[in-house]
Amino acid sequence: MGWLEVVQKGLEWEESSRDGPLPVLRRRGHVERFRGGFPATIDAKGRFKLPARLREQLETGFGREVYVCSFFPHELRVYPLAVWQAVEERLLNKPAMKPAVLKLVERVNYGQLLEMDDQGRILVPVLLREMVEVKGEVVVSGRINHLAVTNRSRAASFLKEASLSDEELEELAQLEL
Repeated sequence: MGWLEVVQKGLEWEESSRDGPLPVLRRRGHVERFRGGFPATIDAKGRFKLPARLREQLETGFGREVYVCSFFPHELRVYPLAVWQAVEERLLNKPAMKPAVLKLVERVNYGQLLEMDDQGRILVPVLLREMVEVKGEVVVSGRINHLAVTNRSRAASFLKEASLSDEELEELAQLEL
């Protein structure tokens, strides 16, 4: 998206964050974030259609190019290209031989740069589909600056079973969330 389009749509673009530059989109002074969970289906060709709200946010705020990768064996991550490029820059500023950095770089290297089609669909690369085992009924959820795609049954079991431990609640309390 060009600067003229941002201005015409009443949006503001800024690149800032506490830990380094991350693209932030503002609409009428409020930061646009990806929020909510939406059901979707990965079709036989490996595509899923973004829910209308998330599609509009992605296309209006960042354009159609995305980087699809996985940090965890149960979920895909879909980053707007500008956000992913900022993540890469931050990774480049970390010690390259640190084991956690090496492991993360190895995992995300199986991702691919893709483009959302005219119908709002994103193709999940075959290798990622097989490795992460996402197929059929899924949940597409907004994760503030990116989207996550998880099997619907896994998302349901996570919500039923997972709860925050006392230690995690204490840690969150210290963050003043």
